[in-house]
Amino acid sequence: MLGFGKKQVREGDYIFASMDEGGYSKVVVGYVNFAEMDKLRITGIYIKPIGLFERARSGRITPRQQEVLRSPTPDNMIHILIDRVEYGIFDEYLKPNSAFITRISAKRYSEIETWVRDGYPELFSILLSPVDPRREEARQIFMEKYNSIYDSEFKQTVSAVARQLRIL
Repeated sequence: MLGFGKKQVREGDYIFASMDEGGYSKVVVGYVNFAEMDKLRITGIYIKPIGLFERARSGRITPRQQEVLRSPTPDNMIHILIDRVEYGIFDEYLKPNSAFITRISAKRYSEIETWVRDGYPELFSILLSPVDPRREEARQIFMEKYNSIYDSEFKQTVSAVARQLRIL
C-alpha cells in the first residue's frame, strides 16, 4: 500500500513507547519535540517495571503480567503502575523502527506522569503486599494523597484502581 491514512507521529504529539531491554520492556511517555522519518526527539519520563521484573525472576508472575512485562501498551500499563518502578527524565532520540510507539492524549500523558511522580506505584506495591509491615502507614499516606487530589478525573482513576484492588 501507499501509506495514505497511516497516522505518523508529528512534533507536538504525546507518545507512549516501549523498548525491549532484555527480560522486560522500558516504557517512555513524553512529548515529541522533533520528528523526522528515522528519529524522534522525546521529552518526558522513562519507566522501568522493577517490581514485575523481580517477580518474574522469582517465578511469581501470572501469564498476563508476563505479557505486560514483555510488551506494555497504554491499555495494560496499569499492571506496571501498581508495582514498584524506577523512573527518571527522558530527553533523547528514539528510532521509530526500534520501539513500539503510539500516540496518546495529553491527558493520558499527564495521568501517567502524575501517577509515577506522586509515588503511587510504591504505595500500591506496599498496600498489596501481604507481609509488608509498612502497610498501615502506606494506607494513611495513600488516603492523605487521595483526599488532596484536585483533578476530578485523576481522582476517579485512582479511586477505580483502588476499589478494584480492594484498597478503598
